[in-house]
Amino acid sequence: MGVDLWGYEGPGGQSLFQAVDYLLPAATGAAAWPHPELEFHRYAATDVVHAAADAGDSRARKALASWEAPPGGDLRLLRPAPEQLDSIAG
Repeated sequence: MGVDLWGYEGPGGQSLFQAVDYLLPAATGAAAWPHPELEFHRYAATDVVHAAADAGDSRARKALASWEAPPGGDLRLLRPAPEQLDSIAG
């Protein structure tokens, strides 16, 4: 669609990079998830952390250097990228 969601900043400076960076302490096990009322699984953040690192987030890239693989292994490379689905999606 040509929309740069990674580069977008909201009116208060919000961004996807900030959202991912907020998840990193809990996702890496460096800190407890600060919202006990919301269920959080460390491995659920794997794909988004990889995507942020690929998009240029230095904190996400640094976290991946010591990332613990999800149970069953990291299957990210086996999943199709959204661009690969274009030919069958429309």
